[in-house]
Amino acid sequence: MTNFLKCYQKERIDLIRPLIPLQTNSLYRKVRELRHSKSLNHLRSRYIQLIRDHNVPHAENILKTNDWFNYVYYGCLVRNLVPESSARVIDWGGLYGHVTMILHGLGFEKVTNYLLHPNVFYPLFQEQFEIPTLWGNDPNRLSLESQSVDVFISSGVLEHVREDGIGEEEKILAEIYRVLKTGGLFFIWNLPARWGTSEILAMVSGNWHHSVRYWKKDIIRLLQKANFEIIYVDKHKFLPGALMALLEKKIDLLRLMAWDHRLSHLFPFSLFARDFGIIAIKRH
Repeated sequence: MTNFLKCYQKERIDLIRPLIPLQTNSLYRKVRELRHSKSLNHLRSRYIQLIRDHNVPHAENILKTNDWFNYVYYGCLVRNLVPESSARVIDWGGLYGHVTMILHGLGFEKVTNYLLHPNVFYPLFQEQFEIPTLWGNDPNRLSLESQSVDVFISSGVLEHVREDGIGEEEKILAEIYRVLKTGGLFFIWNLPARWGTSEILAMVSGNWHHSVRYWKKDIIRLLQKANFEIIYVDKHKFLPGALMALLEKKIDLLRLMAWDHRLSHLFPFSLFARDFGIIAIKRH
């Protein structure tokens, strides 16, 4: 990381913090532009084709248009806060590498998908997209050098550390802190809230739901125990996914997403917004 980026993060981050909620409109404008990007559309089309040709499981978040553009939204947020293309970015537990490839498309030159569990379908995507991939061996230990990473991303991953029964949140958060450089940023999104709308509906209907979900105080405590300073915490995605899929057939998708985002911050709807979005920094 250059001295400029260190200065940008360490000295200006306090100025940026209150502006993050105000970036929503500009970020959605950027996403709207990218919606018509040939390269991004081609990327998603190739993903969808592979998924359908090979009946790839656990890929609903790629097939659902609103979920895909939610990844693009947060990718744009990362890009706004990390202006340097040469920053080393780790997409932790990125499954089929879609976030890695979106970030690459947004200009990051050194983004890597970090995986722990071999997946029989992953080579299809790794070969097709030439996804830079690093394999770990221990759920509580990262196969990365200390102070070697500028940006660490958990996109719907942290809740599975304990949910899968093979890892411990406190240990892996300490590891993430270890591998980040001073001034490095930790982005978390799609982290299930305790009483999110989709989780409630899934429990009531007897469908699968996350067994590990968080209160705001829980995730703050875990991050602070790992010595992270939390820059920003919010909740996003109030409307259940099934309802979003129905509404997007009648309402412009990005307008619907922006409206849903605002609704997620409005009491009492905010109480039942589905997921947390968090940005933390390694100060020292």
